[in-house]
Amino acid sequence: MPPSIPVSSIPLQTQLLTHLTILSCPHPSTTFLTPILIPPSAATSSSTVRTPPLPSLIATTKHRLLLSDLTTPSLLAPTVASLPAQAFDLRCSDFALPTDVPVQVLDIEDLSVSKWDIIQELESERKGERTKGREIIRVVAEDPATQTNQAAVNSDGGSRAWGPFKLTLQDRNAKTIYGFELKKVERIGFPPTLGIGAKIMLKKGCKVARGMVVLQPEGIVVLGGRIERLERGWREGREERLREEVKRGRAREGG
Repeated sequence: MPPSIPVSSIPLQTQLLTHLTILSCPHPSTTFLTPILIPPSAATSSSTVRTPPLPSLIATTKHRLLLSDLTTPSLLAPTVASLPAQAFDLRCSDFALPTDVPVQVLDIEDLSVSKWDIIQELESERKGERTKGREIIRVVAEDPATQTNQAAVNSDGGSRAWGPFKLTLQDRNAKTIYGFELKKVERIGFPPTLGIGAKIMLKKGCKVARGMVVLQPEGIVVLGGRIERLERGWREGREERLREEVKRGRAREGG
């Protein structure tokens, strides 16, 4: 059991939570915060250990949150909301979330590109082939919680068009819902633009229609981050999943 946060640290904890609210980050639980506010060395040492400055605590807390799985027990404070039942009601054509709800990204799909085109691109990449006259540029951030953008640049200098995107989102209770990009939202795109496991805060008033979240700049905050195991599984199984979806689609058309 981690040591409880002493009374003397409560003002610092309050300041930390206040700044997380300003950053639109969900509030972590006391269990999550304790080893950040009171390092293990401080709990076993009789000597005075200096508490890190507030900016450092904020950065550390946010970084760890963005790399954590929201479904982990005791990760978030009990007051952090999950998706309400009405959000999944397909009969409800216009519903606004009554409070902020943090979610994480499980899947990303570009609706402007056919699944078969993506399969061919993935197959070419797997075989080490590249389309002639096109250069793929990838920039990997040192900090996975703050991913930089990836751009695909053609030989004529033009940038590849992205989206609109469809996201599979998961809340703290492991309930999933689709999110559709109605208006262009910065930082939504294929990894590393947006990592698998990245956190998004659905703001109070965010629109939900027919059981699908409407993604637009005024309704969400893209926090970033990723979950390594989820992204690895997404990359490794993506081509096979797309082939299965194409196969099922053709079977429906044939039937």
